[in-house]
Amino acid sequence: MRTFANNSFKFLYDKFIFMKDKTTKIIDKMIISAIIFICLSIYLPPQFKTLSILLLALILIIIFFSKVYILKPNPNKLILLPILFYSLHIIGLFYSENTKEALFDLEVKLPIIILPILFLFIPPKFLTKENFWKYTIAIIIGLILNILFCFTEGIIRSVSNSSPLISEITYTNLTGNLHPSYLSLFASVALILNYEIPLKDNFQIKETTSAIIKIILSSIITFFILMLNSKTGIIIMAISYIWIIHNMFYVQKKRIKSIIIFLLVLISFTTIYSLDTLSKRHNTAIENITTSQSSKPETSSITQRKFIYKNSIKLILEEPLFGQGIGDVRKSLNKLYEQSDVHFYSYLNAHNQFIQTTIALGLLGLMIMLLIFIIPSIIIIKHKQYFLLTIYIIIGISFLFESMLDRNMGSYFFSLIYILSIIYIDNQTDKHLANLR
Repeated sequence: MRTFANNSFKFLYDKFIFMKDKTTKIIDKMIISAIIFICLSIYLPPQFKTLSILLLALILIIIFFSKVYILKPNPNKLILLPILFYSLHIIGLFYSENTKEALFDLEVKLPIIILPILFLFIPPKFLTKENFWKYTIAIIIGLILNILFCFTEGIIRSVSNSSPLISEITYTNLTGNLHPSYLSLFASVALILNYEIPLKDNFQIKETTSAIIKIILSSIITFFILMLNSKTGIIIMAISYIWIIHNMFYVQKKRIKSIIIFLLVLISFTTIYSLDTLSKRHNTAIENITTSQSSKPETSSITQRKFIYKNSIKLILEEPLFGQGIGDVRKSLNKLYEQSDVHFYSYLNAHNQFIQTTIALGLLGLMIMLLIFIIPSIIIIKHKQYFLLTIYIIIGISFLFESMLDRNMGSYFFSLIYILSIIYIDNQTDKHLANLR
């Protein structure tokens, strides 16, 4: 009788262990898939971003109740910086006169707090360096699919409307509702990640095959950036290639290949921008920057920016410490335009995220934003992960020319890249590996 009871107990125990292991494997796949979906959602409409975030949150809730993993907050304090930054925006709501505008700003920037909080409780085994590369591969795949979609739409429009192909696959015609400067940033980051990803190790493929795949992907991405015809995009792409060529020449010791890449990029740039359709915007920009004559701010995007950068200090000095409030930036800028007798075709934000944040949240907000860049960069330099430093630099440069966080796709992308970089940095220390189950 006792033997029968022992056998029954052993059978039930083995069954329990089997079911637990099976449940764990299913949840593991769900978490990985959810994070990959979050990475792919960068290029999708806002509802997909919301869906991906809700999906990950739901899975974490399932983990909590099923107790497959013990959900403990990640000890890395760097994840708290964007949460603190968003908390300042919540405070900025209370001293804003325009509550509706303030609430909209909080909605747009919601990924800045939601993504860090979710990743704060993701079990450490999903935040390894190997998984980091899986997530970045998803970012690149998402970009390539978006590129193909943009060019396909442009070609269809060209055929349907009997219009010149070049005009349909450049600048805003190429991107539709997406901003060319934003996509240029995403693509430049993807260039760096594509160069750095260890495809050979992740997919067990030959080094030659890995090199061919990377060349094809970087060629598609480079062509896309050039056709986006964004002035900021050209600058940050150049910085991306400077790092890639420098790394290949001095670190990888592949000097002939690095020279070939330099020449190919130079030839591509020269060839494409020999076309009047593409070179016109850049020639105008150079003319507006170098000219000593005063021109109306409404003339071009360069003169618009020059006017805003020069005069925004007036708004900052009105409320230097805590800012105007996140809901009153639009009103303050429009008031500035009216007082200066400047009339833009529509409302223009500061076109500089650092200035935009300082107007909204004062020097306190600017300080927190700078810390989000400076503290991780110091650790990145310490661990000599210069590809991440280059990504931070090109994001910072993009912030100088666009208010990137004033659009949902900008805040979503920035938050995700920040979190992934923290994951990678965390994996440079032994303490993270010790936390793995």
